Amino acid sequence: MPRRPKPRLLGAVAAAVLAVAAALVVFLLLSSGSASSSPSAHHEPTYGGIPKWLPKTEKTDDRIVPASGAKPALAIQGNTVAVHLPGSGKVLVTAVGPEVPEEGEFPVPATSPCTFVVTFARASRAVPIDPADFTVIDEEGHLHHPKLIGMEGGPPPADVPAGETVSLKVHGVFPTGDGGLRWAPAGGRPAVTWDFDVEID
Repeated sequence: MPRRPKPRLLGAVAAAVLAVAAALVVFLLLSSGSASSSPSAHHEPTYGGIPKWLPKTEKTDDRIVPASGAKPALAIQGNTVAVHLPGSGKVLVTAVGPEVPEEGEFPVPATSPCTFVVTFARASRAVPIDPADFTVIDEEGHLHHPKLIGMEGGPPPADVPAGETVSLKVHGVFPTGDGGLRWAPAGGRPAVTWDFDVEID
């Protein structure tokens, strides 16, 4: 008469079969995951992603824009502009601002004190600094004549020496809204206008 398997042996066999089945399931899942993530697999662009077929845009944040009285440039704050001076020479100019003290004030005031920081660098020759060369035009087309101040609060420098870096502050009270800070070297036509927005809210 054949001997019946012991219950303990049957349990061990069942556990082994279950372990093999679980290992097989894990192997199949990993295989399908690696196949779908392979470079040759086709993927639709996910929400918020940029499709690869779109042309790449040129990075312009750090691009230096040329400008002159004959060919003025429109820039935004932080842009560096290579201004060709009347006669000869060139200087790099960057404007940042405006800084406004009433940010968050309500109701929004009609005007606000504004301060810009203008930096000159790498001048090929000495560049005179004249307050009359700086103007601000508001969104209504009205022209404003700001005040020039040294970075320490005193008078502005008389000029930018060749090869040196000089910063100054441009200050005035301007209407809330859009505007443009303009620089016209040597009193000629504005060579560059930095677009800005006076935001108080």
